[in-house]
Amino acid sequence: MTTPFGGGNIVGRAAAVTAGAGSQTVLITGVGKGLGRALALELAKKGHSVVGCSRSQDRLTSLHSELSSVDSPLSDSAVSSSDKHFFMTVDVCHRDHLKGLR
Repeated sequence: MTTPFGGGNIVGRAAAVTAGAGSQTVLITGVGKGLGRALALELAKKGHSVVGCSRSQDRLTSLHSELSSVDSPLSDSAVSSSDKHFFMTVDVCHRDHLKGLR
């Protein structure tokens, strides 16, 4: 499957991020549940910052609370885990939702 971000396998890309040295910022759509949520939690544990969107504000609030208790070996002690992440309520299937992100 090819994407505008260079193509390739999303699972392979996620594995490359988790195996890489240092902290990175990762964008995850559908971060509120399922695979997106699992990836967000795992990547946060490894010290990465997560930018994510979901259609459900309740799920984002829940995830943000859960991330505040995640300890990362790479995290800066001056920055709390939940402050490293940014979440927004967006439905990426609706063009009018995306216009506000520019």
